[in-house]
Amino acid sequence: MSMPKENDMSSDFEQLSFDVFRDLLDSIIVDVASESHRIARLGLDRNLDKEEEELRLSAEARARASDPSQSGEANAKYVVDIFGQTHPPVASEIFNCMNCGRSIMAGRFAPHLEKCMGKGRKARPRTTRSTTAAQNRS
Repeated sequence: MSMPKENDMSSDFEQLSFDVFRDLLDSIIVDVASESHRIARLGLDRNLDKEEEELRLSAEARARASDPSQSGEANAKYVVDIFGQTHPPVASEIFNCMNCGRSIMAGRFAPHLEKCMGKGRKARPRTTRSTTAAQNRS
């Protein structure tokens, strides 16, 4: 009678050890894949040590920051991010408000919706029946 329990315990142990191995293998694969993606995305040199590469990149960044001719902008209108892509300093696309129909610049759309829809910390208080009734009693 003790034999089936012993077999169950060994199969449970095998299943548990297999699950741990699979989780470790998945973790290692994700680490390698994410590091390879980071190297490819940032354009790092695989032949250099990580420390040497980071020192080189920080020296380049310091040189760019101290150079007044390169103030971090491609031209007077657009800012360059760390991936070399240019973006306007303020989003200048124009959208129509769904609530009031006004034309709003994209950079001001969220603050406008806060006020316009009466949500958020800067919203105007709404007049309700209970507040007007309380004001009329006073």
